[in-house]
Amino acid sequence: MELTRPRDSVAMLLAVLVVSAAVARSDSALCDKSDKAALLAVKSALGNPPALSGWNSTVACCSWEGISCNATTGRVTELTVFALNISAPVPDAIANLTALQTVNFAYNRLYGSIPAFLGPHALPDLTFLRLDGNRVTGTIPPTVTVFTLSLVGNRLTGPLPATFGSANFGDVDLTDNQLTGDASMLFGAKKQLNALHLSRNRFKFDLGRVELPEAMDILEIDHNLVYGSIPAAAAARKWLAFDISYNQLCGPIPQGRYTHRFGAKHFAGNKCLCDRPLPPCKS
Repeated sequence: MELTRPRDSVAMLLAVLVVSAAVARSDSALCDKSDKAALLAVKSALGNPPALSGWNSTVACCSWEGISCNATTGRVTELTVFALNISAPVPDAIANLTALQTVNFAYNRLYGSIPAFLGPHALPDLTFLRLDGNRVTGTIPPTVTVFTLSLVGNRLTGPLPATFGSANFGDVDLTDNQLTGDASMLFGAKKQLNALHLSRNRFKFDLGRVELPEAMDILEIDHNLVYGSIPAAAAARKWLAFDISYNQLCGPIPQGRYTHRFGAKHFAGNKCLCDRPLPPCKS
């Protein structure tokens, strides 16, 4: 059997040390120090919940549960604290995570108002925000103009901010709040919006005067105060979801394959809608 020569052992040891040092440098690079401090401040503001015990100073923050980072810069790009039953306001320290693209605090018990920094003005890369299933109150700040926005099942009140009219939305879900006023600003033929969920609020606007976005294939505005008629363009769409029930709409339902597929319950409870799948219009 050939024995390992001393100088071979030294070479192997040096190689191991070089690799270890490289791994250590890589591990350090994958966690921006200022972002790590901000995340620890977020954890503290949330009451140091046991579910976030893995968020500690001895471990690189990019390996923490719910955290993703840019592989090159080590900046935190995703912050997810999902369904942990946490009762606290939205932590101010999130504003220091300036490379964030995604914030998801859905299904906790967060309370207080939505901070103005949750938008591209303070967080320029932020495109995805979920605060659904919490207890946040007050009005929606004008800065919350992220591409994908979900605020379902909170206690939000008041009208939509005027900035929503010029925002670049792809998916908006404001279901189950106490929002009021005109939501027609969200519509527009050239907008990228493909999914709009406004169910169970108190929105009031003339649906017959809006232009459906070209990309829209989900429209759920049931249980509001929407009036007017259904736009004729609705007949030609390949709807994935469509519900306009329990509003104040009137007139004939535009006839198309995809408007029929949802059945009468998706049109019921209006002022005087008629034609298939509801009873025929009276001549």
